[in-house]
Amino acid sequence: MARSLAKTVTHELRQMLPPVVYFGIGFNALVLTIDGLSPDAAATPISHLTACVGALLVAKAVIGAEMLPFFNRFNGRSRFVSILWKSFLYYILTTVLHVAERAFSASRSSEGFDAGVAADVQAFDWSHFGVVQMWLAILVFTYTSLMVFVRDLGHESVYDAYFR
Repeated sequence: MARSLAKTVTHELRQMLPPVVYFGIGFNALVLTIDGLSPDAAATPISHLTACVGALLVAKAVIGAEMLPFFNRFNGRSRFVSILWKSFLYYILTTVLHVAERAFSASRSSEGFDAGVAADVQAFDWSHFGVVQMWLAILVFTYTSLMVFVRDLGHESVYDAYFR
C-alpha cells in the first residue's frame, strides 16, 4: 500500500514538473513586466512567491484538464487544431481557477463572501487583468505547442532541434 502511494505521488510530481518550471519562469517574467509598466510598483519577494504559487495552480489545472474526457477530442486532426483546442481548455480552466482564487481571497479578507467580492470588483483594474490574461494566453499556447510537439516527435527529436 505504501509503495503504491509513493509510486502515485512520484508520478504526479513528475507530471507537474514541466508546467511548474515553465509557468514559474513565465509568471516571474510577468511580475517583472508589471513592475516595468508601473512606475510606482516594485517587484517584491512576495510578488515572486505569488508567481510561483500561481505556477503550481496552473500546473494542477493542466493535469486536471488532461483528465477531462474531451481533452483529446482533436488528436486525430492537424497539430494546429489540437494545439488550439488544448490551449483553449487550459486557458479557460486557469482563468476560472484565477477568478475562484480571487473570490476566495476577497471573501476571507472582508465581511463575508458577498462583501468581499463586491469590494474586489470595486477595486478591479482592467489594465492589469488584460496584461495578465495576455501573458497567460501566450504562455498557455506556447506550452501546449511544445508539449504536442514533444508528444508527437519525441523528446530526443525536440531536444536535437533546439540544442544541436
